[in-house]
Amino acid sequence: MQSKRRLAENIAALTIVQFLSYVAPLITVPYLVRVLQPANFGLVSFAQGLVLYFRVITDYGFDFSSTRAIASSRDQPDSIAKIFWSTMFAKAILMCGSGVVLSLLVAFTPKLQATPQIFLVSFLYVLGAAVYPVWLFQGMQELKFAAMAFGVARLLTIPAIFLFVQHPRDYVKAGAIQASVEVIAGMIALPVIWKRLKMTWYRPSGADIANCFKRGWPLFLSGSALYLSSSGTTVILGFVSGTVQVGYYSAAEKLIKASTAALNPISQALYPHITAIKAQSHVQALHLIRKSFAVVGAFSLVVSLLVLFLARPLGSIILGHSFVPSIYILQCLSPLPLLSGLMSVFGTQTMLTFEMDSAMSRIMLASAALGAPLTLLLSWRFGAPGAAVASVTIALLMVTVMVIVLRSRGLSIWREAVDLSVPATGRL
Repeated sequence: MQSKRRLAENIAALTIVQFLSYVAPLITVPYLVRVLQPANFGLVSFAQGLVLYFRVITDYGFDFSSTRAIASSRDQPDSIAKIFWSTMFAKAILMCGSGVVLSLLVAFTPKLQATPQIFLVSFLYVLGAAVYPVWLFQGMQELKFAAMAFGVARLLTIPAIFLFVQHPRDYVKAGAIQASVEVIAGMIALPVIWKRLKMTWYRPSGADIANCFKRGWPLFLSGSALYLSSSGTTVILGFVSGTVQVGYYSAAEKLIKASTAALNPISQALYPHITAIKAQSHVQALHLIRKSFAVVGAFSLVVSLLVLFLARPLGSIILGHSFVPSIYILQCLSPLPLLSGLMSVFGTQTMLTFEMDSAMSRIMLASAALGAPLTLLLSWRFGAPGAAVASVTIALLMVTVMVIVLRSRGLSIWREAVDLSVPATGRL
């Protein structure tokens, strides 16, 4: 009963945060696209896309591997301290290395040299990934505190954008404000870790940090591949088609991400909960995943249909006349909420819970291997609409392959019959 109550609290808290994540773009994006115009809005999005590569490196799959490790050791304070500090040290190492590489990249790439400030302030995304330990709160199933910190930080950025971004030349300020959310959230959350979670100091050894990297490696491969095949689209588009096309694509993509925000609380709260249940009973874990499949699938389908049919009237109101091409792109991207919901159920809630990390990594790597050249080709030939078609194609491919792999492992999500005698791990 207590576990169900905690799950409900976590979902409720995350729903509030995702509501803010949904409302914030609806408030700020219409303002930013009008003030910055397509070129500077695209430049900010291009810089964010490039820097987010380094955020993925700093995350390194810890959001899943460390969450799972903490969820399995929730009643062992010493083990939690060891996992926490080993992960924080590992993230700090990756953040510092990312900073060096990004500095060299900006210094020696002509396309980036003209506006180095936007890449500098966008690096706040990487710093935020290092200091905001959402994976700890997930593993401890104390997401309401993480939600509170993130919600406060998100609220602070909304008036900041209206106050400090008033001219196209303020694009650096816009990038800094958008990138600072997790940094602020980390500053709020860290005191909670000491007081509420009673975290003790543990000095991680080299072996502890190495084990942390080893544990997260398969998930890092899948996470980085997923970014390459989805969010990396803005970087490829920027290099081959220019920042104006990035502006059109990013405006539509931000609305898509806002529309899928309501799906995230269920996934984020259920993953550690299912992991804990799976340790006691595979059957109960699969039963809960099956319920999630029905709810998330139906809800995400409705969201996709709403985006498809309301793209034109809402797009015109939210984005304005300068971003008319974004409306067609938004319609092209409308299947993504459904596909993202299915990937959450099949991938995070099922494959990762049943420790099919290697299989999931192979799916993501194969998708990235196909997605990068496909995005490059379609972006070069058709610009932002081509990039949108590539994004949907790769997402559909990932969902299809996940279903095939789960069937081959005997893990049935869509019907009641389950063959648990078939091992849930192995080669793809």
